[in-house]
Amino acid sequence: MTVDDLRSTLHESRARLFASIRGLDEEEFRFAREPGAWNIATHLAHLFRIERIFAERARAALIEDGVMCASTRIVNDDDPALARQLAVPQIIHGMQAARRELEAVLDAGARALARSIAHETRGRMTIEQIAQKMADHEREHGADVGALALQAAAARRVTIPITPRA
Repeated sequence: MTVDDLRSTLHESRARLFASIRGLDEEEFRFAREPGAWNIATHLAHLFRIERIFAERARAALIEDGVMCASTRIVNDDDPALARQLAVPQIIHGMQAARRELEAVLDAGARALARSIAHETRGRMTIEQIAQKMADHEREHGADVGALALQAAAARRVTIPITPRA
């Protein structure tokens, strides 16, 4: 895959995700199908956290090809807590910053795509594989987010204004 192909793939996955959440309010971002299930904010916080980690790893690969990367040992169970700590605009801002970091790595050009990390549990991952993984990961969660957005809109509370008696 070329650098332009990767940029296009990353742009497409992000555009599709953001289109599915456009116009949602805070209540809809926090809607969950059932208690303890992930809501949209949690999915977004997860995407933000993972992309930030892998963008840092890709940048490390530019500095030292084959650099060893230890597992963060962070489990996805931490993502609901992150989603509660941050407002949705902060999460989205973080997602955009992490994406800029990853795209900055792609600015190094086609020869850099083969540079890699040696992940403790995942093994060798090239910058190309990291970028593709981020787009695939975003599409995977984007499908869940899209379904939740539709359910959240349907479950939206109805506000009945109180009017004085005439």
